[in-house]
Amino acid sequence: MEIKNNSFTVRQLIAMMNKGTLLVDYPIQRPGGQWKNLASSYLMHTAAAQYPIPPMYMLGEKKEVTVQKKGKEVLEMVTFRHVLDGKQRITNFYNFVNNGFKLHKDTPTVDIEGQEYELAGKTFDELDEEVQEMILSLNILCYTIDGETADDDEISDLFYRMNNGAPLSIQQKSKALMGVEWAEIINDLGEHPLIHNLSAFSKAQIRSEAHHSSLIQTMMMLDENEGNYEFKDATQNSLSEYAKTFKDHSDEKMLLVERVREAMDYLLEVLDKKEKFMLKKVHFPMTLITALEAKKMKINGDNFYEWMNTFKNTVDPKSQMEINEFEDDFIKTDYLEYSGRGTTDKKKVIGRMTEMIKHMKTYFARKESHKKDEPETNSESEEQTENELNNNKESLAEFSKETSEEKAE
Repeated sequence: MEIKNNSFTVRQLIAMMNKGTLLVDYPIQRPGGQWKNLASSYLMHTAAAQYPIPPMYMLGEKKEVTVQKKGKEVLEMVTFRHVLDGKQRITNFYNFVNNGFKLHKDTPTVDIEGQEYELAGKTFDELDEEVQEMILSLNILCYTIDGETADDDEISDLFYRMNNGAPLSIQQKSKALMGVEWAEIINDLGEHPLIHNLSAFSKAQIRSEAHHSSLIQTMMMLDENEGNYEFKDATQNSLSEYAKTFKDHSDEKMLLVERVREAMDYLLEVLDKKEKFMLKKVHFPMTLITALEAKKMKINGDNFYEWMNTFKNTVDPKSQMEINEFEDDFIKTDYLEYSGRGTTDKKKVIGRMTEMIKHMKTYFARKESHKKDEPETNSESEEQTENELNNNKESLAEFSKETSEEKAE
């Protein structure tokens, strides 16, 4: 790999972001907003004090684009830089300079040429001009890797090495292990509206990409069900090991992605509000796999929704419904025995999946059985009722005719 180093000021980097030549959405990157307010505030204090901050790593890519020069459009080679390491730093600078947040109340004062300046509780525009200038003029060393001399594997490996000792979650590291192309596919799957509009994933879980882990776990369980993969447990380390197989079995894994998407599409039609129990992280993969089973059984959305409520009322301790275990319709399940502590244990993971599917199948089998036991009242009784009405009409007509004749006489 060819690597060049340049120094850019915060002002220059923000201008590059505004221009679209500095990009922070590289597929293996984690989302922005990972830092708490105090950490972001100390970064601004560091810049104002002109202390050095760690270098940034970027992937350079040259593209021919149309630019305006002296009133004319001309083609020019422009370098686009994708941030590999330093995203949290540059996005914090960008957000603060654009008044995206106030500095924490515990942010210390800064000394600039013997003069003390207050920073705590202020937005960028509220800072003294001297402080603003110090932040914008901070130089950051940037290493740019030539994209033409580095392949995806080398870039993923470099990203993994840079973040191996940093506070990057295991699920975020696993994206580097699966490679750029697959990271992009999982990112796209993770944007499904079921997750962001109807699931019970918290904002913190979305930031740490726990929803990506749940999607990968669902694929891993489907893979084992089909005899293509055997997993040890559902810990993040095991999910990372599974993620390594994506590049070598792309076609098979792509089919699993489509099945997971199919399950989420189905549930999107079933639900009309946020599902706080069935779509919690611990139950999410099981609900998706059960939805696929229901779709295979051609169960429509309304009926599946009814089953979801029945199951939830049976196993959710927070359910307001009273369940009578001695009623004929009650379906016993051992689902809760496989929940609680140690939920990533393989026995518990498989147990939850098996119990949920078993409950769903028993529910619809009983429903079908009750339907068969009902007396034939529908079409036959309707026809009989219609015949009786017609007979009554004829009788009434004859009665009316006889009465009229009697009156005439």
